[in-house]
Amino acid sequence: MTTIELGGNSGTYSLNGEFEIFEKNNYSLNTRLGFGYVPLEDTQYLAIPFGFNVLTGKGKHHLEGGLGLSYIQGLTFKFIPIGNSEKNYSDEAIYFVPSIGYRFDKLTKGFVFKIYYSPLIMMYDFFDENQFIDNETKGVTPFGQPSKKDWVNYFNSNDFFPKATSKYGNFGITIGYRF
Repeated sequence: MTTIELGGNSGTYSLNGEFEIFEKNNYSLNTRLGFGYVPLEDTQYLAIPFGFNVLTGKGKHHLEGGLGLSYIQGLTFKFIPIGNSEKNYSDEAIYFVPSIGYRFDKLTKGFVFKIYYSPLIMMYDFFDENQFIDNETKGVTPFGQPSKKDWVNYFNSNDFFPKATSKYGNFGITIGYRF
């Protein structure tokens, strides 16, 4: 099955493939892998969601629950003016992604639709605040000779650091076709 997903597991959008692992009684276990990419001027958006879903029922209306991981880069980015340079910095993180929702799927060839709740829970943020401060504050002394702690407090208080969070909410919509 191939789907296009907005929000949810990928943060913004992704193209996904889903494959049934097994089916027993009124349950089926599926695995899915997706990819989303948009090149931007100074940064890029990249998403790779991976997970497992359990569907209940044999008809065309299903309750679906899932667990997954998503690597997402560029979900949020900050324009940061420091010294004589102005740059865009994007987040890069791995998220734990549980999900629950409704799925319309005849389980044969045809149209598939689902709507679901899927929070992105950050497990690991690749942004290194110390490296950022070292790179961007060379020769810049806005208040004498600040310590690294002063810089961290300054950047945090002005919300300069890119935060690996979803600004699009925690809901997803999937439209697809089962072959």
